[in-house]
Amino acid sequence: MKTTKIKTKMSGLLLTAALFLAAGNIQSASARSRPDNRGDARWRIGKDTLQPANPDSAAKIRALLEKVQQAYHRAAYLGFRMKYLYANEGQPGKNIDSLIGEVEMDKNRSRFVIDGTETVLTDKYAIQVRSEDKAIYLSAAKQATMSNPLGMLENVVGHMQGVQAELRQQGTLEVLVLRFPPGSAYSSIQMQVDARTGFFKKITYSLYTEGLVGQELIDRPGHPGPYESRGQVSVVFSQYEQGRFDDSLFKEENFFSKTAGRFVPAGRYNEYHIFLASSNL
Repeated sequence: MKTTKIKTKMSGLLLTAALFLAAGNIQSASARSRPDNRGDARWRIGKDTLQPANPDSAAKIRALLEKVQQAYHRAAYLGFRMKYLYANEGQPGKNIDSLIGEVEMDKNRSRFVIDGTETVLTDKYAIQVRSEDKAIYLSAAKQATMSNPLGMLENVVGHMQGVQAELRQQGTLEVLVLRFPPGSAYSSIQMQVDARTGFFKKITYSLYTEGLVGQELIDRPGHPGPYESRGQVSVVFSQYEQGRFDDSLFKEENFFSKTAGRFVPAGRYNEYHIFLASSNL
């Protein structure tokens, strides 16, 4: 699948980060208890396995993740906005970049729109429309990763060793903090969940920017640049609402038709090219 790297404008890093962080699906995990003298809510996350340091705390963290899963899955025809903010680690309160994204989801179907890129997951296909490239990319839904809040955890906890987790209550929020070992793409992630609804309120990723932007934009001795080598991407969730769209949003004919084995762009995309991730779609 073709990828467009944007290295000449500030939103390039944030768009890359947004699309990367939003990809995937939560993987199920089993828990094993282990004695701990600290009495706090910490886990070590191994490959497909959550290894709790404290059995009681482990149960609370598992319950929180299940609560989030169920909240989004049960909310029929749910829409909301996601605001992405970027700040350098040295100036965490000074946002130097921002993007607004919009999500509509219903059960296993989702639509995510950000900065000219629209990604739709139907029961059969994963469809990505890139207006800048005038391109539509198709893959099978079962092979696809998808941009919804639950999917943000796939690249974080899946198949990683040595991740520590801490859970705490902060007013009406349940806050889960993940700390990663050296060499990981992230140093930490903090998730704020509305204790009443189970929906995300905010997720903050502390990450290394080198893999997301060209080296010419990284600030280093003798070479000033807008980005430090480490930064924070915050995702703020707002305007949750149900019932503002219907099944027509996910219709494949909105994007293409299939005639005699050929995929043809829909009328509004007649200048677009369709690229297939597999020959047996």
